Amino acid sequence: MITYQALSDFIFADRRHLFSCPDLVIYHPGHYTECNNAIIKLYQEEGFAKITLSAAPNRFMDGQSEYDVHKPILIEGGIPEHDIIRISEGTTIEEIIKHSFRIPQQQGFPIHKVLLVGKAFFARRLLLLGERYAPQGTVVDVLGLVDHRGITKDNWMNSPQGKQRVIGELEKIANMLGSSH
Repeated sequence: MITYQALSDFIFADRRHLFSCPDLVIYHPGHYTECNNAIIKLYQEEGFAKITLSAAPNRFMDGQSEYDVHKPILIEGGIPEHDIIRISEGTTIEEIIKHSFRIPQQQGFPIHKVLLVGKAFFARRLLLLGERYAPQGTVVDVLGLVDHRGITKDNWMNSPQGKQRVIGELEKIANMLGSSH
């Protein structure tokens, strides 16, 4: 179906491989710890200088944050603790991404190549937000990960949960683009 393919191509933004070894990875795994395997593999294969995790409480993790839950897994996987930046400001994904760009700059860390990483069906919104808040001259790319639910570009239309997630993303993107930012 042409319409489903067009929606898939839009929502599931593919990594363009504009660079390797990002200066910064803005990581939004939610409560899906299985996504950490891909980040650890990225670190082992390409490397990256810094990675951010939100310290906002997550209702799906009994009020713990992504930072609290995922940081120990990333450290165990070989990512140095001093390279994991705790983003303590912001509660929405938009605020978290905005602060994920600001904090490294405030610490004097130059950002030229940024990779935004989250669930595959969330990739387009991550990319749009990254392009909105990245400092001028920063190259932004996105990497979508598949969690245990298995929602992908090729199968989302085959399940109620997949349809719900993709349609929800379309609505959020439409609202974001229609806002006065």
